[in-house]
Amino acid sequence: MKHLGTYIILMLLFCSCASRQHLEDVSDLQDGRIGYIKDNIDSDKVKGIYPDASIVKYDKVISLFVDLEANRCDAAVLNNEAADLVIKRNQDYVILGSVTASDGEELFVVVARKDVAATNDNAIENIGFFEKAKGSLTRNLFNDKALLLIWGGFKTTVIIFFLGAIFAIILGAFLTYLSISHKCLWLYKPLSWFVMTIHDIPSVVLMMFFFYVVFGGVMNGIIVSIIALGIYTSGALYKIFKIHITQVGKEQLEAGWMLGLSTFKCYRYIILPQAVKIMLPLVGGELKLLLRATSYAGYIAQKDLVKAVDAIRGFTYDAFVPLLLVSLLYLLLSWLIVKTLDYIYIKFFKND
Repeated sequence: MKHLGTYIILMLLFCSCASRQHLEDVSDLQDGRIGYIKDNIDSDKVKGIYPDASIVKYDKVISLFVDLEANRCDAAVLNNEAADLVIKRNQDYVILGSVTASDGEELFVVVARKDVAATNDNAIENIGFFEKAKGSLTRNLFNDKALLLIWGGFKTTVIIFFLGAIFAIILGAFLTYLSISHKCLWLYKPLSWFVMTIHDIPSVVLMMFFFYVVFGGVMNGIIVSIIALGIYTSGALYKIFKIHITQVGKEQLEAGWMLGLSTFKCYRYIILPQAVKIMLPLVGGELKLLLRATSYAGYIAQKDLVKAVDAIRGFTYDAFVPLLLVSLLYLLLSWLIVKTLDYIYIKFFKND
């Protein structure tokens, strides 16, 4: 049973590959599945060219080419300008041929995957995995535009995460101090209520609310993301700080007083070291959630990693390599969070 999912995936892949037909000419698509972009070609003209085919309309170019890659569509009918752009940006596609609209005036181009097209100019190529991977990496990574997009998105994500984490820790610690010390109750009660209420709202909705409503879309989106995610995460950190500090016990605080220590020194040398040692894994988990929430910055027009990958997909019509790259970068950042907390534990608490 535990291998059932693997077998199903392999069968689906096999069936998908087996069902892909070879196209020698544009006439082979008379009863095929044809895709077109609604702003590129009129639907009546496509239906006039292929009356018996299954015609599918797409709003975005990337959606059409995702279906071509997944074998849910056999070919695309485009105008000359769009077809030339596709072939230039993605060498996995070739021009199968040209077709003329029913009025005989406009000429359109049929684009298909290279591994299914067998035109006079292009024999069917059995492209190996490594060759395809090399071509995809070259298109999606090793060009100036893609590298600039990735670097810019990575910097934005790191800035939002790092400053948002600092803000969340400071605000969570401040609320914990007010709660334990019973000082400034006029500030603590409304602030804690506000933070805990905010924490129950989805982070993406919170970011959009702060950007479009609270700040009216005029403040820099990076600053808004830091504020929104900092407040969102501070609610969870406040709970963690308060629970673990109060769990240490009043007895140890009273013992410190009997030894002549001030309240500050009791917390500094007795309470906090024990609490921090226990709460580190939970804090790490919340920081990982904060890192994941930075992927929503694109909703407020910030060019984070996810937004950069989306731009690359729109440029190269590839999905796998850009999404794989952003996944690896997020894994790298998560690994750095874990290693940083491990270093703190070994540095300060290993010999306790």
